[in-house]
Amino acid sequence: MEDLRYRRLACELAERIREGVYRPGERFPSLRKTVERHGVSLTTVQSAYALLESWRLIESRPRSGYYVRDAIAPPVEPSLAPMQQPVAVEIRHEAAEVLRLCQREGVLDLGTAIPSAEFLPVERLRRAIGRVVRERMAEVVGMQFSAGMACLRRELAKRMADAGCAVSPEHIVVTNGGQEALLLSLRAMTRPGDTVAVESPTYVGLLQALESLGLHALEIPSHPREGVSLEALELALAQWEIRACAFMTANSNPSGASMPLERKRRLVEMLAERGIPLVEDDEFGDLTEARRRVPAAKAFDRQGLVSYCASVSKSLAPGLRVGWCVPGRFQDEVMFMKSFSSVSTPALCQMAVTEMMADGSYDRHLRQAHTRYAAQVQRFSAAIAQHFPPGTTGSRPTGGFVLWVGLPEGSDAAVLCRLALGEGVGIMPGHLFSASGRYRNHLRLNCAVPWSERVEHALITLGRLATSAEVVSR
Repeated sequence: MEDLRYRRLACELAERIREGVYRPGERFPSLRKTVERHGVSLTTVQSAYALLESWRLIESRPRSGYYVRDAIAPPVEPSLAPMQQPVAVEIRHEAAEVLRLCQREGVLDLGTAIPSAEFLPVERLRRAIGRVVRERMAEVVGMQFSAGMACLRRELAKRMADAGCAVSPEHIVVTNGGQEALLLSLRAMTRPGDTVAVESPTYVGLLQALESLGLHALEIPSHPREGVSLEALELALAQWEIRACAFMTANSNPSGASMPLERKRRLVEMLAERGIPLVEDDEFGDLTEARRRVPAAKAFDRQGLVSYCASVSKSLAPGLRVGWCVPGRFQDEVMFMKSFSSVSTPALCQMAVTEMMADGSYDRHLRQAHTRYAAQVQRFSAAIAQHFPPGTTGSRPTGGFVLWVGLPEGSDAAVLCRLALGEGVGIMPGHLFSASGRYRNHLRLNCAVPWSERVEHALITLGRLATSAEVVSR
């Protein structure tokens, strides 16, 4: 009976860890507290904790107690030396093909960074859209020739204040998703052949935008927790003629890194001294725990050199295609290009987002989403630790829902991607997050997929394939 009791307790506590109730690095409840909470003997709790330690879920620290273990080893910090020279970007065909294959019928898509509908406030959105259709249909079917509906721009200005930015609604340009915001900002700042500094690894969509505009990328090493290395950037600025920079400053995709406040301030000041503009991609910014939200780099912009870009594609509904940018001194150029490229963002989508933000539904959803995504990331990390080969590393995102996984040296994630697709599992190989094809032993996983036997089996499959002779070259 005692054996069953401690095993049952261990399984229950393990589930709380996988759900994200207790997170990596946090103190685990003391033996005495668990005895009191569960009404069992000290011997039962000690045996349960010993079992959790054997499962590598918790660890004992002398004179300090028990702590939740990191499921997988953290990434190795990079060298400060930037890439030797800017390179032309040539990934669009391969990236598009991988995305297409990931979204084929019958494939479990763990590659595309899009949250499953089960994590989105579908019912609340349905009600918001219903109200708009019933009460404002004339505006829905009308045509807008503007930088966005006034009602939405007012709500976005309030949200910008939460990110530390004092922005007037007139300074905001509503776009068709975050990708258009990035593209318009880069077009306004650069000309074909210019060089743009990007963090490494960086967002696939940013590289696609650079390629479409005929721009070169200079990769700047990124710290796995604190984002782009300012020391390496300073070296690069002294060596190369950099026309603009484009960085994700919070919950970077794919690394999960977030720049501390003082490094954001230093970044803006460093670029302002040289008159170099910055595209700040804050696509995952709203998926940071509210009490840990750090002001955006845009908050320190005194010269209008920072174009802040974001959307609700990762946080609310990717299909609405509602994004925005605050382009600073580039606003006139951005608005002109928006007017002849896509004219405007659909009114129904703008008004639905406005409803969600104005009545508090959006913020209520964000509070729930952060907790759920943290649990998902922890659960995926635990499965990776159990099923992937020794030496595998994983990111430590403080927000968002993607994991940056490093396989042992000599592994080829592109081969793993091909083999996995053959078994019905889609991933994004790491070399697509680099203009120069680095990170061949890395992959990105989307954790915003409801946990199920199918997902668990997919991770077991990936772990098995990652040890195959085809993936690992000796």
